[in-house]
Amino acid sequence: MEKVTKEDFAALVEEQLPAPCISFYQPTHASGVAVNERHDLIVFKNMLQEASRELVSKGLSTQEIEALLKPAQELLRSDSFWLNQSKGLAVFIAKGFFKTLKLPEPVKQELHVNATFHLSPLVPFVGRSDYFYLLVFSKNTSSFYKGDAFGLKRMDVEGLPQGMNDVIHFEEKSARKLFRGGGTATPGAGANFHGHGSGLADDREYLMQYLTEIDQTLHTEVLGNERVPLLLAAVDYMVGAYRQASSYNYLVEKAIIGNYDHEDLRSLFQRSLEIMAPYFEERSKRALENYYNQLATPRTSSMPDKVIPASFYKQVSDLFAEKGVHIWGKFDEQSNTLTVHEEKQDGDECLINLAVVNTLMNGGDVHILDADRMPKQAVIAATMRY
Repeated sequence: MEKVTKEDFAALVEEQLPAPCISFYQPTHASGVAVNERHDLIVFKNMLQEASRELVSKGLSTQEIEALLKPAQELLRSDSFWLNQSKGLAVFIAKGFFKTLKLPEPVKQELHVNATFHLSPLVPFVGRSDYFYLLVFSKNTSSFYKGDAFGLKRMDVEGLPQGMNDVIHFEEKSARKLFRGGGTATPGAGANFHGHGSGLADDREYLMQYLTEIDQTLHTEVLGNERVPLLLAAVDYMVGAYRQASSYNYLVEKAIIGNYDHEDLRSLFQRSLEIMAPYFEERSKRALENYYNQLATPRTSSMPDKVIPASFYKQVSDLFAEKGVHIWGKFDEQSNTLTVHEEKQDGDECLINLAVVNTLMNGGDVHILDADRMPKQAVIAATMRY
């Protein structure tokens, strides 16, 4: 899955492109009837037709429109593209420029044809540095992943036990007496030392030895200096046993219960995201708390005529914008003049989008929120640097 990096975002902002700049957003599907019936392709085709009509209204010739939309038209003929979607899609088109981004969450269907790209729907996906770890384990195997809001990546952890038959006494392991077949570096490959007959009293003790070794290996190789959540995926009694065996202080309270030895990565990621979603919202929660703590001071505002200009002058620390809302108009930075229209007029830009772009490019943070989470029921608000 393609991550939207700050470099991607900056390129879309800073690329010196002639108008018009076309921005498409649409929800997409990874599987099911919608994929079989080519629903996403049809939606995109309809938006292309709408974009063509809007370009005609802006005075572009048929030849100019065809040249501009050619890369998008070619995308309609790419079966592999439409069969490998995620939950959302963003497409950006300008003269000599074409970029697609797959998004991990659904987005509102939108088409914008303006002087610049419409980028505020990308904000929830830009530059997320929050991450977590996932341990999938059973009596027969174990695997370890690093995950974020975009996906999971399997990590090769040296010495991670691959099942109970791969248990090695810690004193032997610390002395580097690794009883692995043929000296292979692959955990468990051709192991010729097994825990049976090691003097363990019963299966419970044997299980705890196995889980303790997993925990200590992860501590040594990865988690020793980490302070991020570790999510567990295993059958219920093994999750409980691992919590007893583990010395890691950041185990996620909920777990993915069941046997996931053969689960595909996409499904495993979706199950992880269901549990970890509140973790990714923590940054916005802290920013809102800071906003309300300074509510009685000049450091906060929920007035567009204050917030939007402040974003141009690098004054915004945290910007809050309501999801899917637009304020149409213009801002003249030289004269500090803000013009707002109730309906979009020719030459207008979405001022919320401009405030979002300015804040991010000036080192501030942006939070796109549902209406019920917005400060003071405003559509835009900010905590100021000064």
